[in-house]
Amino acid sequence: MSTDISGMIECRSGARLWGPDDEDSVWEVGIDLFLLNRGNAYDGLACLFGIRNSYGFRPLAEDRGFPNDASAGLQGEFAGYGGPRTCTGLPG
Repeated sequence: MSTDISGMIECRSGARLWGPDDEDSVWEVGIDLFLLNRGNAYDGLACLFGIRNSYGFRPLAEDRGFPNDASAGLQGEFAGYGGPRTCTGLPG
């Protein structure tokens, strides 16, 4: 059985210039995880999230949930998949 994943990886590139608390340091969509769904990229899913991790990777972002401070673009995508429009109170 194959495993599909949907979502996005975000980055906050302004944090390196102005610091993480600066108002210009906002989250922006970096890459759509749809790219990992091609050909059952289990090594990528294992490395990033610990999904199907028969490789023994230490996952970078295991069990993090949806961030409260996600970008408006990511919140819109999440809502399109049936998630709430506002993400306040979700684990993150």
